[in-house]
Amino acid sequence: MATWPQGNQGRLRFGPSDRLIAMFRDCSRDPTETIQTRLGSMLHAFLQHHRDNAGDENINLAVKCCCEGGIWYYRILEKLVIDERNIQSISDISGISWNDLLQCCLVACCLEITIFSNHLPCDFPLLLQILNLAPYHFLKVIELVLRAVGLPRTVFRHLAQVEEKVLESLAWTSDSPLWEEIRANEGHLPTCQQAMPPERLEDLEYDGNQSEVHPNLGAEVSASTDHQHSQSAANRPRRRNSLQLFARKVYSLMGKRLTQLCPTLDISKELRLKIWTCFEHSLVHCSGFMVDRHLDQLLMCAIYIIAKITKLEIPFKRIMKCYKSQPLASKNVCKNVLIFGRDTENSLTGNNNNGDHGVSIPTPNTPSTHYPGPCQEERGNLIHFYNQIYTTKMQHFAKLFAPTSGGDTPPLSPFPQQRKASPRRQQLLSSHSINISPLNTETTFPRPTGLCYTFSSSPSECLREINNMIRTGRTPNRGRYVVSLDRQEQEQGEREEEEEEDGPPARRRRLDDQSALERRLRTVVNDRVTKGTNHLQ
Repeated sequence: MATWPQGNQGRLRFGPSDRLIAMFRDCSRDPTETIQTRLGSMLHAFLQHHRDNAGDENINLAVKCCCEGGIWYYRILEKLVIDERNIQSISDISGISWNDLLQCCLVACCLEITIFSNHLPCDFPLLLQILNLAPYHFLKVIELVLRAVGLPRTVFRHLAQVEEKVLESLAWTSDSPLWEEIRANEGHLPTCQQAMPPERLEDLEYDGNQSEVHPNLGAEVSASTDHQHSQSAANRPRRRNSLQLFARKVYSLMGKRLTQLCPTLDISKELRLKIWTCFEHSLVHCSGFMVDRHLDQLLMCAIYIIAKITKLEIPFKRIMKCYKSQPLASKNVCKNVLIFGRDTENSLTGNNNNGDHGVSIPTPNTPSTHYPGPCQEERGNLIHFYNQIYTTKMQHFAKLFAPTSGGDTPPLSPFPQQRKASPRRQQLLSSHSINISPLNTETTFPRPTGLCYTFSSSPSECLREINNMIRTGRTPNRGRYVVSLDRQEQEQGEREEEEEEDGPPARRRRLDDQSALERRLRTVVNDRVTKGTNHLQ
């Protein structure tokens, strides 16, 4: 079903509004004609691709996507222009209006919204290939679009997943513009401390040994006693630029993923920080590791090598099994890893431009799409990559964390703070407004608008009211009914949801469209209701 921009009901138009036209006229050069020409050219290229490659049944749907995409484009562009005028306190918004790359990516993002909403067979990133846009550039407009207008939740979630795909792998292909920016930054990705605002970093407690810096780490750290409250010249946040913003998103995403893996793998906070330091080192000083690869591959390698060095045995198969159990995880990340290609072969022979710790960074004239043939490329599983490639560059650094290394332990890298998600609430019955949520001791449901029953603590009268409502089918005028599970019940339900190895739990559904957790919650409620009724009679 199509998704229309909110607030446009009654005046949907394929073109700029009168307000946007007026703002364009205030520019030193009116961009109206250029914008219309660019939009028409991109929509034509999109339609021409479907005429040449898609069946007749999808042509009309593609035309519909173009019409809706144009409406979205002018709607979002108007909001961005207004925000630009307010922020800069100027009437001339030529900067954003004449930015060709930004405008092309914005058109593509609006088309992606309509493709997803109308279920047109054009999976991302095919759209970018049609329009000849780099995923790294496309990434820059996603956040602007998410903030500009109130998107439906499903569309918002889809664009957020697209952003993750770009961050984890699509931006790291060897023909990506990202490498030009890394090369301009002295061949390094910014560190986490350089990219993240101080308020978004966890506080680190340093011991006396961590004031010293290993001479080959390429970072400056103050040796003063108040080191944790100071910043070195190398780690001071730099002027915001596209590479720094990209690095910030990368560290935020991977910090979240490492945090999700730690409980299942029994990784302590101290070990997590060592793993994070190793992972950051591989991105900053061995950026070429990521050529045509996936961020999760380096994260799993960092977990294994640090656990092994610190005498905590975590089998690699266990790490991969835990990873595969995460929502939206792909098996190809573990099974289809680039081992040797033109760039990786150069790095292994020492022909790199990143110094002693580096792996070669591709140049613009050696994109991955220009490989002569499959004989130039070898792929294998993640363990093969770890043994053949990863350890050759990371083993020396990782050994510095060994308890018996005899040297100075590298300073731990700061870890991105993780935002706490609100507890999940699920509706138990479609016929009644009854919801089940994990027990939150900091939250009290208001009695005037609903009845809350908490297992093991609420009086039986509350359960009797809910039970009578379900039996009779009559809903009292008491508002919403909420049933809270204690933490033990919640964790038991979640464990049942993760009992299968193949595929993420979030994708597995029974024929009746109930997840294992939902079935468990329903069983718990029914048992409690039965016991409460028998006790009262």
